Amino acid sequence: MDHKRKESEIPVHSLEYGSTHVNILPLDYNNPYDYKREHRHAYFEIMLIARGGGNQLIDFNNYPALDNSCYIISPQQVHLMNRNGSLGTIIQFTEEKINSPELRAALKNHSFDEKAAVIFENRKDLLDGCMVLTNLIKEAIFRNTRESALSVTHLLCALVSLLLENRVHSEQVSSDQNKILLLHFYQLLDVHYCENLSVKGYVQKLSTTEKKLAAATSKYAGLSPLQVIHNRILLEAKRILLFEDSSHKEISFRLGFDSPSSFSTFIKSKTGLTPSELSKHLVEIHK
Repeated sequence: MDHKRKESEIPVHSLEYGSTHVNILPLDYNNPYDYKREHRHAYFEIMLIARGGGNQLIDFNNYPALDNSCYIISPQQVHLMNRNGSLGTIIQFTEEKINSPELRAALKNHSFDEKAAVIFENRKDLLDGCMVLTNLIKEAIFRNTRESALSVTHLLCALVSLLLENRVHSEQVSSDQNKILLLHFYQLLDVHYCENLSVKGYVQKLSTTEKKLAAATSKYAGLSPLQVIHNRILLEAKRILLFEDSSHKEISFRLGFDSPSSFSTFIKSKTGLTPSELSKHLVEIHK
């Protein structure tokens, strides 16, 4: 019996754009899609949870929904939410609504750090501060004028900056060259991860040196450049193994491996499991 989910692809949900490109909703709102099924968003989603009780899976990592906590789901991350009585507020917005290039890059960084989805937990002071900004954004959206649209943009950027400043698992957003280099590396990696590019290949595209890139990944990710590359490939392998019926041969060539055996060796070295065992494991945690 085939243990895979049988979906040909994970559904990707987009915002129905209003003039502001921002939605603020109660956590228990009636979704226009089945939130109890794994899905992806084409937008960012901030969850401000006042009362916890449920849990969510974000790119195969389980996060209990704790009281007075905040989480971010980035575009294209696999998401599954079990609300289970949780109460709070959701802010949905597109990348285009963030008018700071550095802030946009920092948000994109989330999908590469397995713990970056957790902004803070059990911090009522921070949640109260975030709700002040969120309510101001909500009021500006309601006014629906040209001037209020600018207010929405600036208030949203202030909220995102506050969240990034208080992330519990990450360095503070910085403008130093190492941070900028790392963010550019992540952006390139998201485009080229399946092309079997070496560290040297990325270094050439970034017009930097291997030493500088290693310093950046070590300082801000605690990893070598090769480990960062491997983590991105592994994430995509997990997504394909769980949601698609592709053979291991098809997956291996799709992800830039020269043979199914090299793909299997890679998976085994990173997880301790064969691709088939990993697929079964992923199904179990998503039941």
